[in-house]
Amino acid sequence: MPRYEKKITLGRDADGRLVRRSIYAATKAELEKKAFAAKQKYLAENARPGNDFAFGAFARRWLRTEKAHVAINTRAMYSNVIERHLLPEIGDLYFSEITQADLQAIVDDNFHKPETCNKIKLTLRQIYAAAGDAEIDIRRGVNIKKLIAPKKVRNEKRALTAAEKAALFAADLTERERVFVLMLYYCGLRREECLALDVSAVDLKKKVVYVRRALVFDGNAPKIERTKNSYSIRDIPIPAPFLPVLRAYTADKGGLLFSMPDGSPLTKSSFRRFWEKIQKALALETPDAETLTPHIFRHNYGTMLYYSDVSPKKAAELMGHADTTMINRIYAHLDELKENAAEKLDRIFA
Repeated sequence: MPRYEKKITLGRDADGRLVRRSIYAATKAELEKKAFAAKQKYLAENARPGNDFAFGAFARRWLRTEKAHVAINTRAMYSNVIERHLLPEIGDLYFSEITQADLQAIVDDNFHKPETCNKIKLTLRQIYAAAGDAEIDIRRGVNIKKLIAPKKVRNEKRALTAAEKAALFAADLTERERVFVLMLYYCGLRREECLALDVSAVDLKKKVVYVRRALVFDGNAPKIERTKNSYSIRDIPIPAPFLPVLRAYTADKGGLLFSMPDGSPLTKSSFRRFWEKIQKALALETPDAETLTPHIFRHNYGTMLYYSDVSPKKAAELMGHADTTMINRIYAHLDELKENAAEKLDRIFA
């Protein structure tokens, strides 16, 4: 009796209904061979015009060619959308067979995850644009812009609480752990920028940290690259309280500031364990730190720039943003809080 079963989609019939078939086999290898043979037979019996193309094959080729030189994390995002969300549903269909309803169903299945829906639409828009450029026969009525997706709910970013700031100095951290969190705190670096720093990037005489590189993960493997864009290349002033800490830490150190025991870059799993230890130590000082992430330090740095009267333009430069859009959003939010506080004081003293 067959132990394995696989349901495959072969295409659409003359009435537009999906043609599906269940394949049975005694082994997984036999199951894949039977599935492949069934698809080939169906294609032979239902020949397609030369300007038609199977979505799955085209999507994988698009990822391999069009996204060959994008950042590792960006390519991983596209690959995840294609393999997990698109191919299981429409990978075996030809472009001429895919309807607007098929694409909407994929979005609807993920409607509870707005960010995923946005990534699906982004990927589909680019694949269909490439298919159009290749003059592939795309079914009439398919319009990626008209796909209905949930509105993205912007996460409310927060700064460090007073208790968390105190915990940075009071928690039982190793020297390496403390320098890492203080680098995030005093310099507002992205996690990947901080992990790529070496001793030569710290100029104690000029009191500057030079940000030129970033560490990204390809699966678990680390890879040091140039920062993600030219705006991320910047010189960050080292605040006076941080100077003696950095001086002591780098006195007899060479290579990366935060590395594996052999001096190589941290792997993704090693960094996760590294951060979990930091988080647990901070959480012993205050429960606030239980949800602490490296990115919260970035928002906290932007908040500190605001209260230091640093202009939005300079703040954007220090944080490595292309323009002031993000900074203006942070500053506007803090302006609103300040105005609310003023109103409350007016009522108290009226």
